[in-house]
Amino acid sequence: MENKEMYADAGEFYDVMAGNLWQRRKGFLKALSGLADVEGAVLDIGSGTGHGLVAVGRVLPDVEMFAIEPSPTMRAVLVSRIMQTEGLQKRTTVIPSTFEDADLPEKVRAVLFLACIGLMDDAARRKFWGRLAKHMSPGGLVLFDVMMIDKPQPVEKIHVAEVPMGRNVYHAWAEGVPLDEQREKWVSTYQIVRDGKVILESHAEYTWQTVSLEDVAREAAPHGFEFEPVNDDTLIPSGILRKLPA
Repeated sequence: MENKEMYADAGEFYDVMAGNLWQRRKGFLKALSGLADVEGAVLDIGSGTGHGLVAVGRVLPDVEMFAIEPSPTMRAVLVSRIMQTEGLQKRTTVIPSTFEDADLPEKVRAVLFLACIGLMDDAARRKFWGRLAKHMSPGGLVLFDVMMIDKPQPVEKIHVAEVPMGRNVYHAWAEGVPLDEQREKWVSTYQIVRDGKVILESHAEYTWQTVSLEDVAREAAPHGFEFEPVNDDTLIPSGILRKLPA
């Protein structure tokens, strides 16, 4: 996974696009609620601003959690959210590194691997599944998602968010540009508009390794993971990998 500050210019807009997503992840929440008797911690990879931690914390109120987040911009909001959410501070450890460099908990019952699987190339993902499998308890789950495209292709600029806040309106656009047979460059444009005037505009871009749900299922299967589909009202292709007994 890339270890660079990709959110420096766009961090303030992150929750504009993703802040309410977990309200629609009912399939994931239902699956997590069945893990009360599975041993181990929760591991949130690419925790972002911490909305996943809050959602999991409500479903599994006594479970220790670890949040891996390499971005200082994201961690600033993440730590603030943990401090301000009752019950999270004592049981949540923030790991300021990539997955590759993180010390993992000995046993894991659930993994959130959301909005970041394409930041790993093929070789890194193969190593990822092998390393993660050693820590997963039988019956444990990996919750993951992928992009709506599984092959690089031109994606015209689309308006993905419009959120009012006080007298301002926050806007976000996304555009996709194929780089080669596997990688897509995503270009995001963010604006704050007041009374029809743009008072702030920011841009961000990142490279995504295109991969499908089926690709992920095939990669994880040799390491003892079984794929399960999930139906959430997010329009984001999502799935669950369940760790089988050895």
